[in-house]
Amino acid sequence: MVIRSQSQQGIALVEFVIVLPLLLILLMATAEFGRMFYHYNTLTKTVRDGGRYLAEQATPDTTGLINISDEVADTARNLVVYGQPGAGQPLLEGLATADVSVVQVDTAHVQVSAAYQYRPIFEMLPMFGFGSDIGTGRTFQASVTMRAL
Repeated sequence: MVIRSQSQQGIALVEFVIVLPLLLILLMATAEFGRMFYHYNTLTKTVRDGGRYLAEQATPDTTGLINISDEVADTARNLVVYGQPGAGQPLLEGLATADVSVVQVDTAHVQVSAAYQYRPIFEMLPMFGFGSDIGTGRTFQASVTMRAL
């Protein structure tokens, strides 16, 4: 039979209280990293889809240059932002068609690029009086260049 002394009672609770904040920080960091990775992959995929559409729809004119009509450029921007040819709910909160660039690179290539301001769940990390708070927002940029068909 094991007899515990009075000083050993509650030690597990004290250890739990010490370790709990570290476990919560690890859990939140893992969730934030997964969310950031998801947003970056969504941006990359939609830019690629917009570039593919633009490369298919851009038509060469008689001088050999590529003609990108305003309608085709707007549809490519909508594909990047909304995931569909028309307007709707943005796939990424805060992404707008103004953040998407559609350009002709040379006589045979078109480029679609987008910049997205990622806003994490926890906007600022407090420094608890040891300096200014740390901003955790990042700007993601995705770009694709394709040969016009």
